[in-house]
Amino acid sequence: MKTKILITGCCGYVGNAMVLDLLKRKKEFDVRVTSRIGKMVDHPEILCFCCEPFEERPNLREALEGVDVVVHASALEKANHGTPVEISTLQRIFVLGSVYLAQAAAQAGVKRFVFLSTIEVDGEVTPPGKKFYADSVPRPKLALGKTMLAAEREVRKIAEESKMELVIVRCPMVYGPECSNLFRVVQLMVQFCLPLPLGSTGDNERSLVSIDNLVDFLRCVSVHEKAANEVFLVSDGQDLSTLQIFKLLARTGHRPCMLWPFPKKLLSLFNSYIGRRTWGEFFFESRVEDITKNRLLLNWIPPISVEEAFARSWYKKEKLSVRKEEG
Repeated sequence: MKTKILITGCCGYVGNAMVLDLLKRKKEFDVRVTSRIGKMVDHPEILCFCCEPFEERPNLREALEGVDVVVHASALEKANHGTPVEISTLQRIFVLGSVYLAQAAAQAGVKRFVFLSTIEVDGEVTPPGKKFYADSVPRPKLALGKTMLAAEREVRKIAEESKMELVIVRCPMVYGPECSNLFRVVQLMVQFCLPLPLGSTGDNERSLVSIDNLVDFLRCVSVHEKAANEVFLVSDGQDLSTLQIFKLLARTGHRPCMLWPFPKKLLSLFNSYIGRRTWGEFFFESRVEDITKNRLLLNWIPPISVEEAFARSWYKKEKLSVRKEEG
C-alpha cells in the first residue's frame, strides 16, 4: 500500500528536492503538496493545494484528508544565508505556523509528523574535540535557534496529546546545485578564482549535508518504524575544515584553489566589522554533529559521498514546474 505523504514548502529548496525524489518512487508514495496562493505546481501526478501561510490559519481539511505522513519542510529562505530577520517574523512562521499545521494534522488523523529543524537549536559552535548529539541539551544562542526550539516543544506537546508520531530532524547547512546560502557564496568565490586570505583555515571542522543525503534521510524517517518520536541529527558523515571545503570545490569544479595564509584573528575582526559575523563563524569555528544514532537505530548511512555531492553541486538544479495563478 502506498504511503500518502504531504510535503510543505514544495517551492523551497528542500521541499522541491524531496517531491522530485518521491516522484521517482511512485509505487511507494502518493505525493501531495501545499503551496502559497498564486503558485500552482504543474505536474499530473501531484495533488497541489494552494493556501495562505500556515500562520494565517488556512483551511487544510482537504489537503490532509487521508494523509499518513506530513513532512514540514517550509523554511525562511532569508535565515539560510544570514540575512537579519525580526524575531516576531520568525515566531509567526516557525512557531505559530508549525503549531497550526501540527494541530490540523493531528485532528485529521495523520499518523506521523516530520519536523525539519536546524542544528542551531543545539548551539552555534562546538569546542575542539566535541560534538553535538541527538540527545544533547539544546543551548541555542541566536534568534533562529531559540525560535525553532520553541516550535519543536510546542509541536511535541501536540503530538503527545494526540498520539501522533513526531520525528524531529535537525540539519546543518544544506548544500547542492544553486543553493542560496553561504556555501553558494564560497562556490562562487572558487568559480571566479578569487585569491583569498584563507590559507590558514585548516584546523576547524564543519558538518554539512548535501540535499541528496538530506532528502534520503527525510524519506527514511517518514516511514521507518523506529524513527517514531525521536530526534535526529543529519549530515554527510564526513566533517570538513574550511580549507578542505575550498580545495574540494576547486577540484570538483576544475578550478585552481587560490588561498594564501593570513592571521585568523585579524580576519575575524574584519568580518565582524563589516557585519559578516556568520562568515567568520563558518570560516574559523567548528560545528560538528554525531550521526551514529542514525546508523544504529535506522541502519541509515549517507548514500552519497562528500566528493560526489560536491561535484553534483556544480550541476544545474532540477525544479518543479510552477505556474502562477490569479489569487
